[in-house]
Amino acid sequence: MNFKKMDVLFVGAGPTSLASAIRLKKLLNQSGRKESVVVVEKADKLGQHNLSGAIFEADVLDELIPDWKERKDAFVKKTLGNRVKIDETYFLPRDNIALKLPQPVVPSYMRHKGDYIISISEMVNWLADIAKSLGVEIYTGFAVKEILVKNNVVKGVKLGDKGLDKEGKKLSNYASGDVVETKVTVLGEGSMGLLTEDLVKRFNLADGKNPQIYALGVKEIIRLPQKNNFGANRVVHTNGFPNKTSTPDIFGGGTIYSMSASTVAIALILALDWRYCDLDPQRELQFFKSHSLVKKFLNGGKVVSYGAKVFPVGGFYSIPKLATDGAIIIGDAAGLINTRKLKGLHYAIRSGMTAAEAIFKAISASDYSRHTLQTYEDLLYESVVISDIRAARNYRQVFAKAGRAGLYLGVPLSLIQQYFPFRLGTKKDHEGMSRARLNRAYSGGIDRLTAVNLSNTRHREDEPSHITFSDSEKCTGCGEEFGYHPCEYFCPAEVYKFEKERLILSPSNCVHCQTCRIKCPHQVIEWQVPEGGDGPRYKMM
Repeated sequence: MNFKKMDVLFVGAGPTSLASAIRLKKLLNQSGRKESVVVVEKADKLGQHNLSGAIFEADVLDELIPDWKERKDAFVKKTLGNRVKIDETYFLPRDNIALKLPQPVVPSYMRHKGDYIISISEMVNWLADIAKSLGVEIYTGFAVKEILVKNNVVKGVKLGDKGLDKEGKKLSNYASGDVVETKVTVLGEGSMGLLTEDLVKRFNLADGKNPQIYALGVKEIIRLPQKNNFGANRVVHTNGFPNKTSTPDIFGGGTIYSMSASTVAIALILALDWRYCDLDPQRELQFFKSHSLVKKFLNGGKVVSYGAKVFPVGGFYSIPKLATDGAIIIGDAAGLINTRKLKGLHYAIRSGMTAAEAIFKAISASDYSRHTLQTYEDLLYESVVISDIRAARNYRQVFAKAGRAGLYLGVPLSLIQQYFPFRLGTKKDHEGMSRARLNRAYSGGIDRLTAVNLSNTRHREDEPSHITFSDSEKCTGCGEEFGYHPCEYFCPAEVYKFEKERLILSPSNCVHCQTCRIKCPHQVIEWQVPEGGDGPRYKMM
């Protein structure tokens, strides 16, 4: 591909960027303008790096694509057939007890009847087709390595090189990464985006804000027999086992939802400030599946796909400024997730649409300064996006402040947190690590290497490692300090293993969740975007 100067570049082809590109291109087309709108994605194919719980509040689609329900697309047909009819919440105090909560007891923001169960990977491909039909250019397999700044103005990005060996030497197929010059660069790269972090630091966009904190979701797709105990159009959320029984201080919970009459998705959410140095998230998911209720639901099922992803849960007080000269931050990259719902997809799409309106205004005025692009943030703060997120502004923090009382103190405090006349602070997730041990002996289910294989993760074996260490001595001493090497456990893809204090690194296992970069207690793990096209290859996530 030969890149040239372009008007608007979106980094990351997730729902946020695609929705924004659709909205922007519609505005441009309606006004007879020809400015270029381009989306670049690091995955080899669209949707391969997208994973979400995806219980979707679809009202936002009524605004983005008013006739979406009338379309004959396979995605639309499947989505309309997957509307939630059965919505249940259970408290699991022990491995053989399940208490179903009466609907009136469940807070309104945790109810999902009438929402839609979707595959975010499939949604991405559907939105991409619509974007292309409007004239949006989409290119896959290109990793963006850095933003280009001149005189404190973002002027574009630099793509990563391809065709380097493990030592960084050029192979016969070497291709230098292009420089892309833009008028507006839109960062929709999702949670833990490296470019977003760089932009925030360069322009001090997070001054006075709480540090962002994260949760990890580990997820499986399970194929059930035609006659099964779960059925279609059903969503089940759980709290308690395994998080809150032996470990009440871990914020999170479980979810099971039907992708079809004989396919379910199951996920476990774990806040990354846990203190246990031997906690293995993938094993915790297997343990969750051993609960008598969950076991009954999944009876006769076979795991067909696996993945993991982190997402921001710092909430309102962790959102940075979202615009600067020449650049805008949207969606999960901006931290736009409602921590009460642990949902953000519809907020992300709405933020993309709002960004499109601000960019169109900037194009019309030929002014790409922060002054004009600030319209995006102004409109967002007047919208339901920030209104909902503000209502949960201290939600995650009260659970952290509850300490080892966790659930039992956090739940009552969460019901009144929005009335606190002050901001509760947060600590970075890695600061929670201690010598405390979970001592989980459970060995059922599938192991991590089998899980990685089910994620269809692929990396070129002879490329430079995208995982390095800033201080390997601190890494070696971790085992003595904590009694274990925490990275050997917290990585949901078994990238890190130790044999007699010798690290065996397997970057080819990496599913790009970046848990390691967040949770490393000494912050010495450095994760970079690998060569374009590498990573997990999700299809139904």
